[in-house]
Amino acid sequence: MTHVMVSYKRADEPRVAVLVKALRASGFEVWWDQALPGGEAWRENIQKAIDEAGCVVVCWSEGSTGVDGGFVRDEATRAKARNILVPVAIDPVAPPLGFGELQAIDLKKWKGNPKDPFFQDLVAACRAKLENKPAPPAKAPSVRLYRRLRAGALGALATAFFFSLATNVGGLQTTLCTIPVGQPLLSDGCGAFGLGGRPTRTERIAWEARRPGNCADLRSFIDRFPTSAYRRLAADLLAAATSQRSAVWTPTPRTVRGYVRQSETAFPSADAAQTDAKTRAQADALSLCAPIDANERLDGASVTPGAFDCRPGFEGGTVCALDYSGTCQIETHALVERCG
Repeated sequence: MTHVMVSYKRADEPRVAVLVKALRASGFEVWWDQALPGGEAWRENIQKAIDEAGCVVVCWSEGSTGVDGGFVRDEATRAKARNILVPVAIDPVAPPLGFGELQAIDLKKWKGNPKDPFFQDLVAACRAKLENKPAPPAKAPSVRLYRRLRAGALGALATAFFFSLATNVGGLQTTLCTIPVGQPLLSDGCGAFGLGGRPTRTERIAWEARRPGNCADLRSFIDRFPTSAYRRLAADLLAAATSQRSAVWTPTPRTVRGYVRQSETAFPSADAAQTDAKTRAQADALSLCAPIDANERLDGASVTPGAFDCRPGFEGGTVCALDYSGTCQIETHALVERCG
């Protein structure tokens, strides 16, 4: 598995062609669907290309993330499952659902320069995937921040400031990313570039959408964002979870099965004997439905007859037994788990 596959929407072909050319110039063997011979089954060839690829570069654009981008998202899903996906953004779009945790390399303003730091991040990520190694930390966001600081400040002072910021000396990144100006956009921007231990915008919105005290929401958040800036807080809240009984009575019906034997007294007709059996079954069901503790209360029981077993009595008349199922109208003080 030595080649890089590029997945893209057909409408983006001119821009993707520049990317393919640059990747090949960087020493990669690149496959894209322009390499398909005429007349061959393109689905099978694309599947074969994904299966044999050591790295799949997916291009997120307005087309590939839109309603007509299903094939691109499908290819990205298969690559993600094999841990060989490297997403790049060529338009200012959010990644599709399910890919938000993978930071896309920003090529929105890339003009084909192979020395561009964002393209170099892509080269490093592709090489790591092909060598089955962890992707190295992205350098381009720090480079971009450095250039912006240098352009707006004086020489040595700006360089010293950037060094302190990039290395988080004295918690400078955290301080700057949390100043009460331009929030939450400033914090979101820091999160997007991995600065100051701040969450990304997607993480922040998901965290704020949690239901207060809901433990299931915390577990869902950790599953979705396992490396989030909020993960430790979420884990601490789960560790401190408490359980208590709700003060509200909640309907919690349960079913029972029962059997009443033939009565000792015979009845003049089968209908009367069956009515007697159902009456006795009702009383029997109430006994079977009795609350098991103080956190339960019984609000009645209903009986559904199954099979009657009716026979002649010893001195005439009819006696009946009944196999029945019952529904217990139980209400409980439910056990509620609370986290924070």
